[in-house]
Amino acid sequence: MIVNSDYELASENLNNQIKKLNTIVKGYNKNNIIAGEGPLMNDMVDISATDFKNVNYVSIAIIFIIMLLVLRSISLPILLVSTIEFAIFINMGVPYWLGNEMPFVSSIVIGTIQLGATIDYAILITTKYLDERKKGHNKLDSVKVSLNSSTSSIFASAMCFFAATFSVYSISKIDMIGSLCMLMSRGAIISMFVVIMVLPSILVIFDKFIIKTTLDFKKGSK
Repeated sequence: MIVNSDYELASENLNNQIKKLNTIVKGYNKNNIIAGEGPLMNDMVDISATDFKNVNYVSIAIIFIIMLLVLRSISLPILLVSTIEFAIFINMGVPYWLGNEMPFVSSIVIGTIQLGATIDYAILITTKYLDERKKGHNKLDSVKVSLNSSTSSIFASAMCFFAATFSVYSISKIDMIGSLCMLMSRGAIISMFVVIMVLPSILVIFDKFIIKTTLDFKKGSK
């Protein structure tokens, strides 16, 4: 049986229609299936939701292990990944408040690319902060030095990332590519501000916890 629909592809109305049709055809025979572009796209949306969780968990776990080995700390990987995940949360929330539609694969792409591309911002500030603390400086002076020495590098890296992705967004005629590049360019800026403005406060607040959970850390001044 051929069924035509007036609803747009991947729209909520079409997805609801497919669910109702699926209930009807399964009522006659459990082996009946609905095929076509609409059902295929609906299946891809459902699969991508599951893939997003799996990909997100795997990427976080791998980066966590790498930072655990490099920074030799249990607390820092948690704090740094949480900081970037907060930036991703803000980035993914902006389209909702603006009323913009996103491709169904955007959560997978942004969840991995923004995390992998901007976690080095947080690592740069943190390593400098640890170096200053090990020299005997107090936590406030240490965070000031780390910001003064790292902000320009973070700004340059974020702006390069922004320029590369925003330029593609500006000239691309493919909606999916344009939307993804817009998310990545905005994510670079959001991550930059979160790392510069939020992470230093996190390092100061959790300073004692960081010291106790970081190996080979020689405690400096108060």
